[in-house]
Amino acid sequence: MSSDLYSVKMRASRKEDNEDRHISGAEKIVEQDMLQTICAQLLERAIHHSKGEADFVNIKVERIAAGDVIRRDALPVTTCEVGTAGEGQRKLRELLERSGLHNSEEILEKMKETWGMRGAMLLDVDTMRRLEPDQKRGVRATYMDAEDSGDDRSHKNHFREALVLATKVVSHKNIIGEICISDDPDYVTGYFASKELGYVRITKLKEPGCPDGGRIFLFRGEEREADDCIRYLEHRKMLVRI
Repeated sequence: MSSDLYSVKMRASRKEDNEDRHISGAEKIVEQDMLQTICAQLLERAIHHSKGEADFVNIKVERIAAGDVIRRDALPVTTCEVGTAGEGQRKLRELLERSGLHNSEEILEKMKETWGMRGAMLLDVDTMRRLEPDQKRGVRATYMDAEDSGDDRSHKNHFREALVLATKVVSHKNIIGEICISDDPDYVTGYFASKELGYVRITKLKEPGCPDGGRIFLFRGEEREADDCIRYLEHRKMLVRI
């Protein structure tokens, strides 16, 4: 691997009612010889998305030192097959209870506040206070990719991208879990991730065609520790071995 790598980030949106509606987003960490291919394929992905046509696409390329990138093994993966979204929601509550979170109903009610957010909610699970400095934007876990994932790293792979993100997020000492429901209308699988339970895929957490989705990062600790957690999620660079 060369001494320098490149972070490539794509964001696509559409103006609706004088507000930017998020359409698509992705990021990669690649070597220089992959830059042109990755940028072209992320642009193609941005303009042909099931959530509609974007009228704004931003692609940001940033050189990073390979020595600044940490590496982690991916969380172990299990799959929970369910027949209905209701059954999937019950399984999600069970996983929260198994993680010592006995206010699962209150936590899941907060998911509605994440619909349409660009980032995730950072939720103090003991006080139920939101800790994001900008609650409209949320907290964005960035600077991450799968290590040595081959040519498919430029294409949409919900599972691989989510596993990378979850592995980075729950590696922080103050994050005790993550809940995710995809905002892709064609993708109904979601997950719960934690250090103890790993990455648990739940095959149906919403109905097909539903555009609602979001993330909650479940935080436990002193609120003064939230700033360090946010810096880690948004700026620490990581490649995940899958």
